[in-house]
Amino acid sequence: MKQIILVFATAIYLLSCQNQPVSKWETLKLIQDNPLVTHINLGDPAHGHGDGSSFEAPLRDTLGNIVGEALGWTVTVDIMDGDLTNPKILKERIGTSVFNLGDENEIVGSRITSYYDGEQRLKLGLPQVYPIMGGTGKYKGIEGEFSATRQADSSYVYIFNFKMSD
Repeated sequence: MKQIILVFATAIYLLSCQNQPVSKWETLKLIQDNPLVTHINLGDPAHGHGDGSSFEAPLRDTLGNIVGEALGWTVTVDIMDGDLTNPKILKERIGTSVFNLGDENEIVGSRITSYYDGEQRLKLGLPQVYPIMGGTGKYKGIEGEFSATRQADSSYVYIFNFKMSD
């Protein structure tokens, strides 16, 4: 009897030591049409410190089908970069993007992007990487990051690298 209990206890112990399943990383590619951007200027003729922007645009899959919409906002923070003899104003835009994929399935990301010398949009062809902050619906528990790359036609390509929490 003791041998049966010992074999049973050993089997339970070995089964409990197995590796737990690991979430699989996934990739999702979406294309955002040229966004409609609204600037909220606080009075200075230049787009500067404290000003805001909001945007919206359709999201397409790689076949060109509309699968949702991208929505977001930013606030500009001006920072002096360099030194007093050669000052440059660095505009940091801090904001949030919401990728609404229908049926209450959303991915939410946060971002901070730096701009110099009157730049208003991301540099052409240069991907910027941002964190995924969370999601809803089938994206509840999402973690990872996404990149945004501006194209010559003013569309943006988003690559989401993510996994779902266990």
